[in-house]
Parts: sequence; structure tokens; C-alpha cells
Amino acid sequence: MWLKLFFLLLYFIVLFMLARIFEAVVWYETGVFATQLVDPVSLSYKKLKTILECRGLAYTGLAEKKDVSQLVEKSGELTHGELYSAIKKEKEQTEAEEVSSTHFSGETHFYELVEDTKDGIWLVQVIAQDREALLDKSNWGKMVQKVSQFGIRTGTFNCSHDKRLSSSYPTWKVCTGTV
Repeated sequence: MWLKLFFLLLYFIVLFMLARIFEAVVWYETGVFATQLVDPVSLSYKKLKTILECRGLAYTGLAEKKDVSQLVEKSGELTHGELYSAIKKEKEQTEAEEVSSTHFSGETHFYELVEDTKDGIWLVQVIAQDREALLDKSNWGKMVQKVSQFGIRTGTFNCSHDKRLSSSYPTWKVCTGTV
């Protein structure tokens, strides 16, 4: 009888210690304890919408921050741990969205978008004829994501797709890789 009671007490102590360890991990990552409550009024509208999405609640028709924060309060207490996981999930979703990169169909398309308009900064990956790209798709995608944060537009110019290129064109040296 005493042995069963001892093991039951030991079981609860182990559960308590595991909960504290997991909370310490969250505290280490965020700087706050996961069980501390957060006032929804102090959060931005975007963060409140993210919390509601994570809780599986619809917020359509709620245009004001006050209404959204009231819905968060009514749906339950908000802890730092839940806020941290919701923000992390939102960040992963935005990073997963691929930023578009222009694929130039030829020299005229390139000049039309880049040279003629001169409306910004471009990073163009030129792929020489009968060669592979310097950066593979995953690394190019990472590069596109990083530079697009600064308003830099990106594109890929594949010389194999432009049939008009010959030795008389200035682009020819770049496309044959002889520069």
C-alpha cells in the first residue's frame, strides 16, 4: 500500500519536473515563461488574427482590433507560449511562400523590363548556353527570398532560350561564357 502511494507521488514529481524543463526551454528561446499570461489588447491586429487562426476560430467580419482582441479574450487565456508558437508558425508560413522571380524569354524581354524602365535594382542569374545555372533552384530561391526583402527584383536569363543570339550581339560573350 505504501509502495503504491510512493510510486504515485514519484510519478507526479516526475511530471512536475518535466513540465518545468519544457517551460525552461521555452523561456530560453523567448525570454519569458510560457505560462505567463499576455494581455491581448497589447498585441497588434496581425498577431491577434494569427492567434485566432491557430485556435481555429473565424474572425471574418471583424475589422477593428478591439473586436478581434475581445474574441481572443472570450476564447480563453492567452499565454506567452501560445503567442510564441503562433508567431513562429506565421513566420514559417510567410517564409514558405515563394517570392516570384522573372524568367526572361529573350534579350528583348530583358531589355524591356530591366534596361528600358530602370525602375529599380535587379539581380539577374545568367545561364550560359549549354550550361547549368551557377546556383541550383533551392539556393536561387533562398537568394530571391533574401534580396526581395530589400525591394530587389530578380530574374533568370537563360541564353539557350534566345535563338537570336549570335556573335554580333553584345550579350553573346556573356551567354557563351567567354567573358
